[in-house]
Amino acid sequence: MRKALLLTTGLTWLALTGSANAFVVTLTAGPMDPQYFEPEAAGQNGFTLEGITWTLGSGTAHTDKGTTTSDAAPLGMGSSTTTGTTYMGVQANSSEVATWATPQTSLTLYWGSIDGDIAGSPSAGNINQVSIQLGTTVLTGKELIGMGSPSVLGEGEQGLPADNQLVRITGLEPFTTVTFSTSGNAFEFSVAAIPEPSTWAMMVLGFAGLGYAAFRRNSKSRVAVAI
Repeated sequence: MRKALLLTTGLTWLALTGSANAFVVTLTAGPMDPQYFEPEAAGQNGFTLEGITWTLGSGTAHTDKGTTTSDAAPLGMGSSTTTGTTYMGVQANSSEVATWATPQTSLTLYWGSIDGDIAGSPSAGNINQVSIQLGTTVLTGKELIGMGSPSVLGEGEQGLPADNQLVRITGLEPFTTVTFSTSGNAFEFSVAAIPEPSTWAMMVLGFAGLGYAAFRRNSKSRVAVAI
């Protein structure tokens, strides 16, 4: 059974109060330029970056730069095949598999030229799909249509902010494998690393600790001067 889908926009978090199977999608429109795949040249597959192993699931999928005959660079990542930022491109009827070394409960990606199978547009006949295994979550470009600010159109237009969105999925059951697939050319995306809530909490505590240490040092200095 597919999970319930709750959506919000921008950086607003939606509290989960219903089913334990619910998850939250947060959307932020591009342009953006995630650098995650940048260590890899175009045309690569079968590599590991930051604890995530990327392998071909089926068909044709590989890293790419700029806009080519089969891939369109996500908005903000550059159209040049030499100076553009590297991203992942999955071709028609193909899939790419990402495997994490440790279980995750959220996924953040910059989803370029979102295809939602809109008649009369470049996305006609194409549907991008993210499948998160173990938790059996499935999120498609078609489900994103009408959400976000500006609203996702799902027309597969690489030049429109609405069709190039930072998509953050939270509240997931622990998973280690995600499959990115599409029914037509193409599914272009990059991973955007955003700390987990627990990581943010540790960072805040760390900054608080540094602030307190600085306060103690200043207090001691003032006492020494007074004496």
